[in-house]
Amino acid sequence: MDFQTCYVYDPPARNSDRPVKKRRIEPLQGLQTSWPLRRSLYQRLWAKQQHRLKSLLLEINESTINQISTFVESTSPQPAPGKVSSAIILTGPSIASHALLFSQLSSSIGQSDGSIFIPLTSALAPNLKTLLKNLISRGTSSDARSDDEDEVDAVNPTRKRTRLLNYDLQLLYDYTQEKDLSRVVVAFQDCEAFDGALLSDAIELLTLWQDRIPFVFFFGVATSIENFSVKLSKKATRCIHGQRFDVVKAESALEQITDALYSSPESSTPDLWLGPGICSATLRRQREHIQSLDAFVDSVQYAYLSHFYANALSIFLDDTVAEADISAEHFEALRNLPSFQQHVETMLENGEALIPQRLVNNNAYLLEHLKRQILSGHQALEKILSMVEMTMALQKRIPALQQQLKSTLLVDALAGQLRDSNFEKNLFMCLKKSNSEALLLTLQDVLSIPSGYLHNTCTKLLTELEKLQAQQKDGETLRSEQDLHNATLRTTVVAKKVELSKQKSTLTKSDAAYSDLLRRFIEALEAHFDATLIDPKDLMFNEVFMYDLKSPHRDVFTPKPRAAIERALASPHDYLDCECCAPDAGTGAENTLAATQPSTAILYQLYLEGGALMNVADLRTAFVTVLGDGQDETLTNALFQRSLAELRYLGLVRGTRKKADHVMKISWKGV
Repeated sequence: MDFQTCYVYDPPARNSDRPVKKRRIEPLQGLQTSWPLRRSLYQRLWAKQQHRLKSLLLEINESTINQISTFVESTSPQPAPGKVSSAIILTGPSIASHALLFSQLSSSIGQSDGSIFIPLTSALAPNLKTLLKNLISRGTSSDARSDDEDEVDAVNPTRKRTRLLNYDLQLLYDYTQEKDLSRVVVAFQDCEAFDGALLSDAIELLTLWQDRIPFVFFFGVATSIENFSVKLSKKATRCIHGQRFDVVKAESALEQITDALYSSPESSTPDLWLGPGICSATLRRQREHIQSLDAFVDSVQYAYLSHFYANALSIFLDDTVAEADISAEHFEALRNLPSFQQHVETMLENGEALIPQRLVNNNAYLLEHLKRQILSGHQALEKILSMVEMTMALQKRIPALQQQLKSTLLVDALAGQLRDSNFEKNLFMCLKKSNSEALLLTLQDVLSIPSGYLHNTCTKLLTELEKLQAQQKDGETLRSEQDLHNATLRTTVVAKKVELSKQKSTLTKSDAAYSDLLRRFIEALEAHFDATLIDPKDLMFNEVFMYDLKSPHRDVFTPKPRAAIERALASPHDYLDCECCAPDAGTGAENTLAATQPSTAILYQLYLEGGALMNVADLRTAFVTVLGDGQDETLTNALFQRSLAELRYLGLVRGTRKKADHVMKISWKGV
């Protein structure tokens, strides 16, 4: 056991005469009867959403990967004596996205004949020897070992020759000759994390083997080429014959993923909408913690899981569900939704009593009404998305306006905060000062987005504007009455004080006509904004087709393990839910020490009562007192030692050199 790393524990077989206990599975009742249907519905809808998001992840870096693959195939591994062809890839500050990019590069380059791809990270290269070990083992598809003993650092030779150490590049050369390789691509994924001297030594050493091994270097640079060159020695810099490649920025890629999340090319509407709260929290977490895009997709999947697994009413997203497939409890739960109750109260206030009565008493009518309302809610949300697209098109034509990200506009629109916002007011204020050329481009952009009645109005206005432009001599630009060029400053002296006032200049006939046309466009646009940008929380049955609960995501993706551990040790009854550990009823006091509690919880509560230095013998005496005198001494010692070891493993105590029989408290509860 002293030298054995693991062993097989084979306990004696149980009495075969005793029958194996089987768990009793209670039949599904109430809202749980829809669980099988909800699970299949989740699998079907998420599979479609996942395929779309994964396809986009592969397409984001497709152009850059194609350029790098072409560079590898077309360039010579040794463009000049003492130089190595290198691709300097500016990946941006998002280190988490490097793994996805280099895995795609590995798949692309690994498919070509005569090439191998060897990715290296700073964690695999603490020193030059380990770097060479990992490079050779990955290149020859053998297992790499990290031990530093030369006598065990030998591998079986690929030919009949002397055994070589596993950090000897002769091994990689032999493998290259056997496989007839034309490219050996070595990718340093995170160059900034490498030690500068180590990276320089590795480049210089590999360059010396360039006449035998056709190396091609990839350098993943998060900052800039200047910072990367400063990190290397002058000799290593002269060994690099590089070409620069820019990768899609992490923020731009996140915007594309968010846009794809709220658009569905296969069908007219997505099946489940993420609300503004959960979308905003997920985007904020993605930007603050700089995580990979795969983590964002995992967050979306968790939202789907939370909705379909925890919300029994999600079964109504299936438009093929019938009344016979659903229990009566589901319809009662529908009638208790806040949006349903608000809708019924509104109809009663308007004097409509027949429809609310049928909705309350007739399940079949409620189901048909629900399907119509879900379809109507999807159409309303699609209109909100079209307004976000229109807003993006409008702000592109106004350079003076502070540009907003599409994801920001999307979250504000879904939260009902985009209408009458400061951004909207500034947008219309800038539009009132637009000249005829800018308005012409704006109308064309608006017409490219489906907008119903606004589309017809913009078509007429575009025709009138083109006629006005044709009447202008020498193609002069028309200006509105709000433009600064059509206003003058007037100076007056009142009581020895100079006052400035703005006075509009006399407009020409063409400018006046253009100002009227611009006014009609803005009025139509404002009316369309007011009619479309509604609060989705006001839609009936929005709880069915929109998921916006932040608490599960906050607990899962921003966990508080220390608080959970402290609570579990201080109040084990909260987790065990057993009668023996429960506090005294009616006293309102917290849990008290009891022999029935777990031994680690007992020692932790004694630990809380101690000072910065605690005598282990005193702790053991108190521990034995809580357990009782009738316990076996051997078992008591084992429980105490295990509990103390667990507290040390959790980082609560550690030994001290001052007093060998004492332990030092490292952390305090809640601090």
